[in-house]
Amino acid sequence: MGHIHIIADLHTHTIACGHGFSTVTEVMQEAVDKGLSAVGLTEHGVGYPGSVSWSYFNTYRDIPREFKGIKVYCGTEANYMKLDGTLDFTQEQLSKLDIVIASCHTDCSPTGSRDEVTNMLIQGLKNPYVDILGHPDSPKYPIDVDAVVQAAVRYHKAIEINDSSPQARPGSEPICKELLRAAKKYGALISINSDAHYHKRLGIFEYALPLVEEAGIPETQIINTSMERLQAFLDSHHKR
Repeated sequence: MGHIHIIADLHTHTIACGHGFSTVTEVMQEAVDKGLSAVGLTEHGVGYPGSVSWSYFNTYRDIPREFKGIKVYCGTEANYMKLDGTLDFTQEQLSKLDIVIASCHTDCSPTGSRDEVTNMLIQGLKNPYVDILGHPDSPKYPIDVDAVVQAAVRYHKAIEINDSSPQARPGSEPICKELLRAAKKYGALISINSDAHYHKRLGIFEYALPLVEEAGIPETQIINTSMERLQAFLDSHHKR
């Protein structure tokens, strides 16, 4: 499909989050089977109802960072918890993770006016450990698209185009297209991910890829089209 080749699916969920259906090993094996070079384990943060506590993330030390030839990034999908941009992890906790996606979820994230939500997302983007703004396309979280995308450029963060958005966030497609228009205009980085909650969905980008290609976003603007590009991007936020 098209010319863009995605080498890493950076947004996945397992049974640990309370509404996933596969194990960590199944997710990693599926990434191998799909021919990916890397996978991100990004369980919902501690503020999400039914998800895991910090002790889960703190035990990532037992997960191999290489699995059958692929790279494994152990991280989280952190939740916006307050309109001031507060996430559900301390800075010290975030510093121990390989990858951090910051997202809004109606189960735990506040909403507000367009200006309030825009400011909330931008404050999160300022966090030095945040890598990716997760699915900022929900009609329930109205944003000034240009302001958010410009902030992503300013703070060297990626905007996620999420393959699960049509099912998870009905009405999100026009916002996705606006985000991509702005990303093209301002040169913002993009990350294309599945947000798989069942391992067989991993590595499938049937919705996201055509949108990105239609918008004319070059591969060089997509963080997960090359391992060198991806690792350099993550290293810029997670220096060990």
